[in-house]
Amino acid sequence: MSEKPITELSAIEENLLLYRWQGVVLGKELTFIIDRCVGCGLCVKVCPTNAISLGPIKEVASGKLEAPLIMIDEGKCVICPLCSSICPTHALKVNIEHEEEYPRVEGSISIDEDKCIPCHLCERVCPRVAIKAKVEVAKKEDLVKYETADRYAEGKIAVDLEKCCYCGLCEDLCDALRIEWTQPEAPSFKPGLTIIVNEELCDYCGLCEEICPTDAIKVECTKAAPRVVEKPRVSGSVEVDEELCVYCGLCAKVCPTEAVSCEPPFDGEVVMVNPDKCDPSGCKNCINICPTKAIYVSKAVGPDKVSAVKEACIYCGACEEACPVEALEVRRKHMRIEKGRAPWSASYEEFFKKVLEGYRAPRGELYARKVELPTEEYVPPPPRPIPPLPAGFELVKRRVEEAIKIFASPKVRILFERGDLERLRKEFSGVE
Repeated sequence: MSEKPITELSAIEENLLLYRWQGVVLGKELTFIIDRCVGCGLCVKVCPTNAISLGPIKEVASGKLEAPLIMIDEGKCVICPLCSSICPTHALKVNIEHEEEYPRVEGSISIDEDKCIPCHLCERVCPRVAIKAKVEVAKKEDLVKYETADRYAEGKIAVDLEKCCYCGLCEDLCDALRIEWTQPEAPSFKPGLTIIVNEELCDYCGLCEEICPTDAIKVECTKAAPRVVEKPRVSGSVEVDEELCVYCGLCAKVCPTEAVSCEPPFDGEVVMVNPDKCDPSGCKNCINICPTKAIYVSKAVGPDKVSAVKEACIYCGACEEACPVEALEVRRKHMRIEKGRAPWSASYEEFFKKVLEGYRAPRGELYARKVELPTEEYVPPPPRPIPPLPAGFELVKRRVEEAIKIFASPKVRILFERGDLERLRKEFSGVE
């Protein structure tokens, strides 16, 4: 006689939840890394047992509440790899035998070492801190060697900020150049504000012009002491942590040498369906929740008050779930599926396709069968008498329905679990 599998939940760390499913022979684990989750809801859409539901994502996005963005019912979860196979931020990880045989929705990224300089740009713009650049640049003092003790130079230097990509190589090379760094933001994602040139330190050697990958620096030397100027030397490497990478493609968009190739997991569009309800001056939910910071307040003339940078958006749907007025809609057109070798891979892919716009599950084949109707006329039994309702029944029924509706809210469930009675009273204050 088979035994019922045991399911349990334990908190390994403050930011880590572990779900265990143990059968007679097979054991499985699901790890939920809370701070990687953005509440996109893709796992909710594909879960075959309805074990996952969205948390209070709107309240979290607005900063009114701190809570996990999804909730997993360990009593329903069978720890299949569907949720982890579609999670774009790797917040859900399933430990299961032969996991590599299961299909998954995932992007891809590669770096051409022959084209890569390397520089700091991809590391600075990555919204998920998934790229580490190790860059070594020979300093100007080691490359410019004067033949006499008398060192002088005259000339001029100009930086075209429209062309500059803020790779940081010129600053590494020479102390005469300093970049004012800033946080990259949509739509340009430039990590710098400007480049300041200290001409008292500049000897117009032209190394910065030579090392610049976008021809943004122009140097003209009119007079200089006898000297030998060597070629600039840059070495290092760029590494991508695919546990953190969401394959947004922003690094490929800004790379000045086109050394990065990236395929996102989804392709589609972000559409504003209710622009009249959107108030980006007071609400920043979609901007706050976006895992790649692709959404920004649009300055273009038109009905769309916010827009998404196509080269940075992964169409996860977090902005749609976080919008309190349902002003945004994410429409996924295509997905990139890494094929699996499991016999049931095709059925898994059908679950993945549920998140695509307009997808309809294939219907089974129709078949005909002969149905014989009864020859005798059916006489229904007389209806049972309905007893009168007790006094106050309708009032109690209405109050109970209102209370159930409030309890169904993810926000109230979080407050109830935390025992926050004062805020719970406010939520129920409208029930008479």
